[in-house]
Amino acid sequence: MQKYTLIFDIGKTNKKCLLFDEEFVVQDRVETRLPETVDEDGFPCEDIKQLKTWIIETYTRFHEKYWAKIGFLNFSTYGASLVHLDKKNKIVLPLYNYLKPVQDGYFDAFYKRYGGRDAFAVQTASPAMDFLNSGLQLLWIKRERPTHFRRIKNSLHFPNYCSFLFHGELRSEYTSIGCHTALWDYEKMDYHQWVSDEGILPLLPVKTKGTATFPAALRNDNIQVGVGLHDSSAALLPYLFGVNERFILISTGTWSITLNPFSLAPLTAEELEQDSLLFLRVNGQKVKAARLFLGNEFKVQMEALNKHFSKEKDAFKRIWFREDDMKRYVTPQQRLFGFQSLGETHESQYHQFASFEMAYYQLCYELVLQQVDAFHLAKGDTTGIKTVFIDGGFSNNDVFCNMLARALPEVTLKKTKLAAGSALGAAVVMRPKLFTAERFSKVMGVSKVTG
Repeated sequence: MQKYTLIFDIGKTNKKCLLFDEEFVVQDRVETRLPETVDEDGFPCEDIKQLKTWIIETYTRFHEKYWAKIGFLNFSTYGASLVHLDKKNKIVLPLYNYLKPVQDGYFDAFYKRYGGRDAFAVQTASPAMDFLNSGLQLLWIKRERPTHFRRIKNSLHFPNYCSFLFHGELRSEYTSIGCHTALWDYEKMDYHQWVSDEGILPLLPVKTKGTATFPAALRNDNIQVGVGLHDSSAALLPYLFGVNERFILISTGTWSITLNPFSLAPLTAEELEQDSLLFLRVNGQKVKAARLFLGNEFKVQMEALNKHFSKEKDAFKRIWFREDDMKRYVTPQQRLFGFQSLGETHESQYHQFASFEMAYYQLCYELVLQQVDAFHLAKGDTTGIKTVFIDGGFSNNDVFCNMLARALPEVTLKKTKLAAGSALGAAVVMRPKLFTAERFSKVMGVSKVTG
């Protein structure tokens, strides 16, 4: 009998549950949005108790409908979040929002003890981002909530907590540990010294690979449960398991994240300043990443162009790449847009454009230049990269993709039609032997960008 894989894909806004068959085709799905609550300071945060109830109830409905077919369960969730449990595995504190502010300079003395902010950031591959460095949330709790801190027996990364609800095992795994948590020392490839010095280490469960599975402890269901994965790292897994060559992935959305899982070079302070990071793969190996707020900038600029030329919201979707149009519309020697969310200070010069199409081509061209810089930042001195994949929102942008292919003539650019990358990755890791190169091409909808 065919066995299905049930995946919970939990984002900040949308909570999804998808059922994959053995060919990794989605057979059923549900999606919801849950209202937030607030922490003790009145700052918005995930209602972890409500979310737990939704997960259990949703699992129960799927189990009742497909009880004989579900053989595997896993989770993909957003990162930079910890669930704190007492000795009876009861939740001690809210699931703090990673955007929760702290006062300016709050961690400065801490950084100074470990060589300064810049040195610490290089060691941990974690730019100083306050609560986005989830390990520092524990340091904040120790200082600001000492009574609650003393009650904590285990602190679980968010995806690992969700899986814990079903298999009952207290585990940490590499994709969560390595995601700008400030917990991991990428020079010695183990927890940073501060984690032990501050008494945090005993609160962190046993490390395990992201490929680990455990039998379900809930209702004696005969299923295997994964350990849970950080969503950005999960999205890389279909490529790691389905591609038999070195590659780089450009995963696009609000953020464009260029991922290089084959880099061996240490991260430098200069690379950190350019928003380059290191993540960890499911097996604990490094992934070099370069972040770019590209999708957000595209949205901002398109709103301005639509207003300037009196166009409807999706007018750009009717523009297709043509070489003659590129030669006619693009002015390579000029920069006519000011990308303020990418750190530029000059203003966009919309008055320079004679038409909406001309402005759109120039916009895509200038965004491609930014993406090319991010690509080379992530690639570094890695050799043997002949293929680059692009997925997400920009993979549907014909003008952008063709310009990018032309700007990277040394590689083959391929786009994928991937609708649920993180969920698929969490499913693939449960049954990697089924995810062959042929299956990858079919499921991902791979096509070459000619340029």
